[in-house]
Amino acid sequence: MSKPLRLFILCLLLTQGLSASPVLARTHSVVQLVDEEYDRYKKRGDDFFKEGKYQDARRQYQNCLEVPGFENDAYAKKRIEECNTGLTLRQKVEDATRQGQSSQAVDLLHQLLHLNPEDAITMGQLADHYEREANKLFNQKRYQEARQNYTEAIQFANATKKETLQIQIQNIERILTPKPTKRIGLKVATGVVAVGAGAFALLLRNDYQSKLSALNQISQKADPNGTGIIDNRDLYRQYEDAYKAAEAAKQKNGLFTACVGVAAVATLAEVYLLVRKPRPRPSAFRWQPASQSWGLAVRYSF
Repeated sequence: MSKPLRLFILCLLLTQGLSASPVLARTHSVVQLVDEEYDRYKKRGDDFFKEGKYQDARRQYQNCLEVPGFENDAYAKKRIEECNTGLTLRQKVEDATRQGQSSQAVDLLHQLLHLNPEDAITMGQLADHYEREANKLFNQKRYQEARQNYTEAIQFANATKKETLQIQIQNIERILTPKPTKRIGLKVATGVVAVGAGAFALLLRNDYQSKLSALNQISQKADPNGTGIIDNRDLYRQYEDAYKAAEAAKQKNGLFTACVGVAAVATLAEVYLLVRKPRPRPSAFRWQPASQSWGLAVRYSF
């Protein structure tokens, strides 16, 4: 083969190679655009699905199947089936709620969460349900059951609602475990006064009785015949000391009477405080379940 012919063939091959390069580039660009379109629809569908917006999510997954090359995409088809199931369950929830079948509605909501644990709408519905039940129980003063329902609601509530529910649980804790009041301290004080005054009065009476008994014993020993004359000097000194001690104890009779009176008054006061129940006096500001809406309301008492 001659040299000019070889050069001609080489130039021809180079020309064909250069002309084919843009075609390959365009083909690669088309494939890249197709992948990005599918990913965009898929991401939108996943976001809607996570929020519990199954109708919007299903529409995006259907768009995924319309992208060339993804007509039989298994992921999109599975998600569409799950969206259909979610829409069916949600319709059943609405029907049960409308018919007043709250327990059935709650069971269906839990089925929705089993299908999609990240379903924000369903979690919000469960939180609202348990909060409403807790508010009813709270207003009926069934505080233990109300606390259980508030605790259930916290499991499904968002951050803002959790704070509100925690406040209400703390309110119930204060109701169930009230702090000791001044009235209890007053009862204890009156009891202590009554016991102390009574004990001191008894001590005074016993002291007088014992000293009077000692005086009588010495009198019988020093003057057994009752003549009024004591010949023995030692016995006379003992008699005189016993007489002075008995007389001093007798002088405390007024104190004894006062102690008995104080003990009696304190006892009556304690009985009065025990029998008479105090009226509840709520604080000026108080958190309580809102009657016209969900959440809490602040009440001011004059």
